[in-house]
Amino acid sequence: MRYFPTWGPSPVPSPTPPRHPPRRTTRVRAAVAVALATAASLAVWLGVQRRLPVLGAVPGFTLVERAGTPLTAADLTGHVWIADFVFTRCPDVCPLLSNRMAGLQRTFAQTTDPVRLVSFSVDPAHDTPEVLADYAHHFGAGDKWLFATGSRDAIMGLLRDGFRVAFADGGPAATPITHSDRFVLIDRELRIRGYYHGGDAADVARLAQDAHFLSGGEAVIPFTALPALNATLNGASAILLAAGYLAIRRRRVRTHRACMAAAFGTSIVFLISYLTYHLQAGTTRFPGHGWLRPVYFTLLGTHTVLAACIPPLASVTLGFALRGRFTKHARLARWTLPAWFYVSVTGVVIYLVLYHLYAPA
Repeated sequence: MRYFPTWGPSPVPSPTPPRHPPRRTTRVRAAVAVALATAASLAVWLGVQRRLPVLGAVPGFTLVERAGTPLTAADLTGHVWIADFVFTRCPDVCPLLSNRMAGLQRTFAQTTDPVRLVSFSVDPAHDTPEVLADYAHHFGAGDKWLFATGSRDAIMGLLRDGFRVAFADGGPAATPITHSDRFVLIDRELRIRGYYHGGDAADVARLAQDAHFLSGGEAVIPFTALPALNATLNGASAILLAAGYLAIRRRRVRTHRACMAAAFGTSIVFLISYLTYHLQAGTTRFPGHGWLRPVYFTLLGTHTVLAACIPPLASVTLGFALRGRFTKHARLARWTLPAWFYVSVTGVVIYLVLYHLYAPA
């Protein structure tokens, strides 16, 4: 039997679903991803603004300022202030502490209620008001940076019973004076709110932020929040990169574009935040010992080298896509994507090691 074609109308094929999601849906998804990353960053940011504990109280005292006028605890009541302990013949740590104080003075100079700075001499027999005045002039001390001296018993009692910091004087025959290199943060009610290592730039930056917090002012940049914010941005970037990779594997081009654009933007914000923090706070030292040191520095070294390569690699890869040169884009992305993902993930790991496994005191 022979079959002949029918000349009637062909059945209408059922419409196939679109290959890609509508543009509006893609934009909504991208907006949601960015909003979630922003919300997570803000949550970390605000969570770091903790209440500072009360660690003690400064008792009443009467000393002499470099100008020859009395300096009492009542003169500092109502002000947030920072104390350190120096002596003018000190050859090593004291110049460092005074340089840190000079930096803090510049930081607080523009605030409406400047934080006071007070340097207590631990060598009162030598450090007369006149000697302290010359020392203060050398470091550019202004009228909000005070220098105090007095009797040996008054100084030692204040350090031991008030500030509770280390101090040892071998007597007139001994040249070295051992004293604390800590900064002490005191609130308006003469309560001690924190101790900070004077030799650690990151700790001094944290001190500046905490002093702003206590004074009721708003710091331009909350330095203590930036490491956590940077880790959050790194984590968000890693998630967006993974989502972008999965999207392109499934041929979801628009979703891929949205994820990669969001990852690129997140990384730009991270770079700005990272540079801002380290230009102010310097580097954070790794205090670990033993086998952890080579592991950590191997991780840090590979992270640092690849991190320096990511900005140009990501920019060129994105540029190829924007110009429609997709073959070159795909070829370069095979190298850019895994390196970028590695940098983002190891950035979070390094943060956890430095700020949680070895949390700063």
